[in-house]
Amino acid sequence: MGRRSEVYDQEHLARMSGGWWRIHGLPLAAPLIGCVVFALVVLGAHAFGGGDPVLTPLLAILLLVIGVGVTWFMVSSAGSRDHFRLVMLATGVIGTMNLVLGLIVGPQVWMVWTYIVSSLIVWAVWAIWRGSKYAGAASSGGPRNQMLEMLEAAPVEFSKPRVDDRGVIRAKWATKPGGVSDDARNLVAPMAAYARAVPGGSNLTTHPDRDGTGEVEIPTRDNLKRSIPWPGLTSDLLGITPVDPFTIGEYQTGPVRVQIVGDVERDPDAHDVGHVKIGGVTGSGKSTGARSFLGSLMAMGRLNIVGVDLSTELQIFGPVAGGLTWLITDEQEARLFMQRIEHVMRGRKAHLAREDLTRWAPRSSLNLLLVWFEESKALSRFTKNYVTFVSDARAAGIWIVSSTQSWIYRALSTDLRKQHPDAICFGMTESDDVGQVLPDSVIEALGKRNLPTWGKSRPGYCYISGIGIPEFRWPKMLRMYNSTGDQLREAVAVGERFRDPMDPVTAELFGELFSRRIRYSLDGRPLRPGELAHQAQRNDHEARHVVEALVGDVDDGDQEEAEAQADAQYAQDRQEMLGRLADARRRNLGDHAEPHDFDDIDPEESIDTEVEDDGEEDGSEPSPTPAEAQRIWDERLDALYRSGTRQVTTAMLTEWLSDVKRERRFLYRQTERWESDGMKCIAPNPAADGWDLIASPLERQPGPPHGV
Repeated sequence: MGRRSEVYDQEHLARMSGGWWRIHGLPLAAPLIGCVVFALVVLGAHAFGGGDPVLTPLLAILLLVIGVGVTWFMVSSAGSRDHFRLVMLATGVIGTMNLVLGLIVGPQVWMVWTYIVSSLIVWAVWAIWRGSKYAGAASSGGPRNQMLEMLEAAPVEFSKPRVDDRGVIRAKWATKPGGVSDDARNLVAPMAAYARAVPGGSNLTTHPDRDGTGEVEIPTRDNLKRSIPWPGLTSDLLGITPVDPFTIGEYQTGPVRVQIVGDVERDPDAHDVGHVKIGGVTGSGKSTGARSFLGSLMAMGRLNIVGVDLSTELQIFGPVAGGLTWLITDEQEARLFMQRIEHVMRGRKAHLAREDLTRWAPRSSLNLLLVWFEESKALSRFTKNYVTFVSDARAAGIWIVSSTQSWIYRALSTDLRKQHPDAICFGMTESDDVGQVLPDSVIEALGKRNLPTWGKSRPGYCYISGIGIPEFRWPKMLRMYNSTGDQLREAVAVGERFRDPMDPVTAELFGELFSRRIRYSLDGRPLRPGELAHQAQRNDHEARHVVEALVGDVDDGDQEEAEAQADAQYAQDRQEMLGRLADARRRNLGDHAEPHDFDDIDPEESIDTEVEDDGEEDGSEPSPTPAEAQRIWDERLDALYRSGTRQVTTAMLTEWLSDVKRERRFLYRQTERWESDGMKCIAPNPAADGWDLIASPLERQPGPPHGV
């Protein structure tokens, strides 16, 4: 009964989808078509080689081999349906016999009649069998296909079924008159069970613009059975921003794409950042998933990441420590951070208000700030600051991700859980724990038997709600990417040129607490202040090679041309300076000049020897010493920075060089001096034909980092 029901199912669906003639009509007409074709072939073969003692046996063997091959192909293409295979076998055998006999004895009238009568008999047998089968299926005592009866009775129609390379059945659906979308949704579970689908993988989507239509997805193969390797920083992830979606894992039916925040400038209804709570027992894949998630952010611009881990130190953040803006593993530093964050939030909210923004948007001069807490239960030591921070962070453009093994009331407060609307739930051991992480709608959709209470037996499997994922996918199980330490360290190096430093407003609000933070190398080693410039050069060198492999050669033509022009200008200015110095010494020393007085000298070197003035003045002021020139520049940049100016034009810098009687090389030496002190005051901005003013060089110089 089960086999006949399955055959009926396939035939009925084919007939309903418009394929009846291809499935039944053409095979039944094949004998008559073959009769005409074979008759022509027999006439031609007999006329060419019939009666020849040599050609006739050879052609007979050739036609016999061809007939056997065609018959085998027809039978194999008939599938598992016995009656269909019988029709194909009879057609091939009769056709082959007529070909061979016709070649030998020539076309005979009895051959044609034999072929026609045999074909009609086979056709009649096939039609009788089909009629009795359909009649039996429709009668009260015959075999039934309850699945098809349910589909026919439902006010929903399915069409255009197909199977992709992942083994996922996809079909369009539309409601009939009087039907609603819930009728289609109620059919998903029975269809998934009938197709022996992977539990929890089926999905029904509705059309965003037309109600009552959509698509259903039913996976028939477990695509998540094996660990899914992280693809790394692909070219489409380089230079993205928080409003761009990115992939963190896979559903049974395809990739999982999340989005940190919607672009409110393009869509006023775009979603805002939602704080995320992550739950999962040890061994559930929570740490691996967190690393892969952070790895996908290593080349994201307009985002600053602060990692806080007071329990495992560098076990989680270690491979990406060099790509975080700030990493806190010391309890005292974390306490100061939580105390300072209220001041930072007030300042950021005031700045967003001045920009006429009620929430963070890409046009803001502030970067989105991500604060990632690992094992956040350790922050219960200063719960009050933590709860206040989570409550007010979104209005200040701060996104919080809190990860811990258990979110039950004994570990964290109810208010704190409510302030984390989005969730990533890995394997847990108790259904109560799951209920504290996933929203009620997901718990209800999954049912108690399907909750992720598998503990550590299915590492990487999880459910995600929010973070830009459509709500209908929240109850769908997925598996996070599995990344390696080498992949993550490479991502840190590649993303160096795309990540943005902490925006000046937030850095100034954090003050000395931020400037004295620990910096990390690619291998997670704390850096001393003197190693910072070397590390930046190393990161840039490694990133260049990987970026070239991803997106092609990096065009440095403009930069090289600018450096060449600067070098040429410097050489010319140096020769002019040497000539002026020689004229000045000849004029001042007169007859007392010695040959060594005109040796090559450094134009930047100050002359300590005082020369008595003979009363003649050439109208020029003496050049300031290098220390004085540095002081003049620092004071002018500080005044601009405090006035709110954040850009300096090239013309302004050229005028300053003239004021201190220095050449362009002096500018490059100052940037090197600031960077060697652990500061970055200005950075070239070709798009604005000038330089970005990032910080004041007169800000209090940072002391030794914590723990160094």
